[in-house]
Amino acid sequence: MPDTQAYEEIQDEGGHCQVCALQATAPRESIVYTDDQWTATLGYDVPGWVLILANRHSDDWMWGLSDQEASTLGLIIQRLSAATRAEAGAECVYMIGFGEQNRHFHFMLLTRSESMGAADLRGPGLIENAPKLANREEAIRVGARIRERLAAVS
Repeated sequence: MPDTQAYEEIQDEGGHCQVCALQATAPRESIVYTDDQWTATLGYDVPGWVLILANRHSDDWMWGLSDQEASTLGLIIQRLSAATRAEAGAECVYMIGFGEQNRHFHFMLLTRSESMGAADLRGPGLIENAPKLANREEAIRVGARIRERLAAVS
């Protein structure tokens, strides 16, 4: 589980890290994976979308990852991508990360199912349509299946 103490220390230092805040307040049912380095939560309440967050705060984005974080990142991406693809019935899994506004290392896996179909739901248009695709109850159901699949693999 994310370290709430780390978030409190950042706040005391005058920081305003929204990613640390998200980790500290994420409801248990929204967490699909967690280990010593990483936490994955539901993203934008869209079924099959997952936000992957480094548990440790660093303002140095990807180049600030520890050796341990960097060495486990690929495996986490592979396992979460496979699980989200299977459990969300996804035709495609996109991976995006920007890191300019919230420098704490995080990125998203966005699934797109064949049923979405429309051209505006491919590539960058997908994230623009997140409000239309959101369904919290279904996202929680898919998240539970992702969590179960990952637990079976571990």
